[in-house]
Amino acid sequence: MNRRTTLAADATRTPVDVTRNLTYRVIMLASTLSRSASRDFTDGAGISVPEWRVISVIGSHDQASFNTLVQTLDVDKGWISRTVMQLEKAELVRRTPDPRDGRQFLLSLTPAGRALHLKGSGVSMARQQKLESQFNATELAALYKLLGRLQQAADDLL
Repeated sequence: MNRRTTLAADATRTPVDVTRNLTYRVIMLASTLSRSASRDFTDGAGISVPEWRVISVIGSHDQASFNTLVQTLDVDKGWISRTVMQLEKAELVRRTPDPRDGRQFLLSLTPAGRALHLKGSGVSMARQQKLESQFNATELAALYKLLGRLQQAADDLL
């Protein structure tokens, strides 16, 4: 019997209230944070969360390849492609050939994109400070350690 079969067999013995699961709690927290981020970045910087994520990664690295965005943000290539095209159209991001690989390109922020990165960074830091203020330094360090362990456990499930 493999691991999945064992898990499935165990699951049929006891009815589950999904709202009591750790997974449910994490998903609900992520959903709430996502909704508030959408509001905050739209109101505070005039951009969507997907646009902010791409701008933030590019701006934090001065330039980034398409593959760097895909790996860092861990999202679908189509999502990245559509977002980059919107940012190019708005003249916030520019695309240049990658001198190491002519088939690839590098993305960098235009002056307007750099200004937006600073504006969005203010929104991001304010959100981060508000969330972190709920914990003292010891609790915050423990939370980050626990989140790392939880991420590793989730990776192991894959």
